Amino acid sequence: MQWINKWGKSFGIYLLFVLIFPFIMPDEYYRSVGIIIGLHAIVTIGLCLVMGLAGQISLGQAAFWGIGAYTSAVLTTKYGLPPLVGLIASAILPGLFAFILGRAIAGLQGYYLAMATLAFGYIVQIGITEWEPVTGGANGLISIPSVPVFGDSELSMYYLIWGVVTCVLLFSLNLLHSRVGRAFRAIHKSEIAATSMGIDVRKFKLNAFVISGMFAGISGGLYAHYMGILDPQPFGLHESIKFLTMVVIGGMTSIWGALVGTVLINSISEGLIMLSEVIPGLQGDFDTIVFGAILVLIIMFMPEGIVPRIRAAYEKSAAKKAKANQAQQSEQVVERKAAT
Repeated sequence: MQWINKWGKSFGIYLLFVLIFPFIMPDEYYRSVGIIIGLHAIVTIGLCLVMGLAGQISLGQAAFWGIGAYTSAVLTTKYGLPPLVGLIASAILPGLFAFILGRAIAGLQGYYLAMATLAFGYIVQIGITEWEPVTGGANGLISIPSVPVFGDSELSMYYLIWGVVTCVLLFSLNLLHSRVGRAFRAIHKSEIAATSMGIDVRKFKLNAFVISGMFAGISGGLYAHYMGILDPQPFGLHESIKFLTMVVIGGMTSIWGALVGTVLINSISEGLIMLSEVIPGLQGDFDTIVFGAILVLIIMFMPEGIVPRIRAAYEKSAAKKAKANQAQQSEQVVERKAAT
């Protein structure tokens, strides 16, 4: 695991912050915010694999999230299956949908691919709303059981979800620095060059799409069991654009960037909610305007995202410092020789 040497310090800081956050913020509300951030992070890390590494654009990530949520909710409330079985199914079924969709749209690129995933998102949301006997339609589902892993408290759910986030993060970082990750990066730079090197571009893109769908499905299943109730509203285009914004702001080519972008956007969202209590005009879909404006500004002035920009600045500074130290040592050697 080469990434351990490179990212060991970052991972240690991440792990420490995740562990102590509930004690820094003991209020139940802030713990619930931490849980939602964790659920979003699972989706955005998967989206980062699709967009940043495989070079695909997906506007249907909320659809996979919804399929996972309703799969686990229906199996546990209507068929009485244990939540653990529901969660396993919530990863498999979105993965299957992603495989079928990925095979169908494999020949599409750029805007055409984005439009196809956008249409898929609409179809899924309308399907959930209209399939009333199973999904409950617009009224949704209630009495979804919680996941009894560490108990039913907010704190236990927080650690369960961030445990899953950590597993997804480790898997993705390991994948990024493996042979598969190198193939993804080659595809992202140039599909023609990757093909000439013998990389099966279509197969790798499909794999990234399926993994991304499974991550979104797992997050959706956990969301259903955390909330206890479900309705189709959170699984539309608005949420897909929000996921996209999180990944673009943090940095599409960085797994850590997806995590940072998720934290930033959710923090801004919470800030807007607090501000709307003081300024009533900020209520409603004002957050969509803010996120859209942030997305435009980032694409215009920092297209690589925050984390890659900070990393590049740090590496440049470190290289400059090393060069200065080397020059200073050379001068000292010359001075010693002159003195002798």
